[in-house]
Amino acid sequence: MTPILTDRAQICDTTWNDHIHKSLQCVIYAQTFYLDIVCEHWEALVWPTIQHPEIVMPLPIRRKTGFRIIYQPLFCQYLGLFSLKPLTAFELESFIRFLSKEFSYISAYHFNPENSIGMSAFASARPDFHFSKKHTHWLHMRGTYEQLNAGYSSDRKRNLKRSKAVNWLIRRSADINPLITLFAENQTERIPGGVDPNAFVRIKALFNVLRARKQAEVYYAISDGQIQAGILVAEFAGRAIYLFNAADQTGRTGNARTLMLDQYFRDCNGKSMIFDFESPEVGSIASFYRSFGSRPVSFYAISRNELWFPFRCVQNWRKLFFKTIQGLF
Repeated sequence: MTPILTDRAQICDTTWNDHIHKSLQCVIYAQTFYLDIVCEHWEALVWPTIQHPEIVMPLPIRRKTGFRIIYQPLFCQYLGLFSLKPLTAFELESFIRFLSKEFSYISAYHFNPENSIGMSAFASARPDFHFSKKHTHWLHMRGTYEQLNAGYSSDRKRNLKRSKAVNWLIRRSADINPLITLFAENQTERIPGGVDPNAFVRIKALFNVLRARKQAEVYYAISDGQIQAGILVAEFAGRAIYLFNAADQTGRTGNARTLMLDQYFRDCNGKSMIFDFESPEVGSIASFYRSFGSRPVSFYAISRNELWFPFRCVQNWRKLFFKTIQGLF
């Protein structure tokens, strides 16, 4: 079994997106419009044919010093293999083997959680890759809001009560600019070297497309006429993703994000979906997400550096730097 490496220009959006939607691992990150926005460029491995795919694997690509590098873009938690049937170990290994032959450097590539069972078997069998296990947090939303609220921890319920005492005004919005401004003014100072302005350009472009497709919700917490916290949630095929958020000091101390998330859950009353918190590997943040009743879900990431020694050292430094940045979005 040999996957076919395919350039973006060769991919039919309708065929690809239909496959993703029908796949067992369906997630919005793998839709063509989403990849076009968050990736500098992307290619894909497909099998058996591009016209009638059964398995696809999107590959974000950038070029550095003449090398084609696979990387994990911002606002895209994981990708991996998308199949119409359960993947066999042979199929998964065939795709990984192809990556080994074709790419000398992979800064990071995250496989979706549904790929995890198969990936665990390769962690020790492929010494040419570095495997790491990551976690996000999923909240299974079923039934009524009252049932969901019953799963909140006592601490979360207490902070929710405190947030209501602040008299926040929670509003939906079609404007993402205040949220971007909040992040730029309150979060970027924690990031060494600041944030590439393209990150804000991409999230704005992403929101505009998601909004046009009725797949995005923005909530703001307002006090004394000032927006002091905001969240962006993307929705697709029974899954909601906590894509972007920010708060100033007043928003943080006033538990504004707790109240906005709670309001979103209220607005989803009766819906059945998975809410993905996009949890970074930060203990305090993971604890906050668990307090809503979510559960940790594992997924695997791979990296690889077979470049010549001088290039290897430079790329290792870049990887550490950008890992710091990505963890804050």
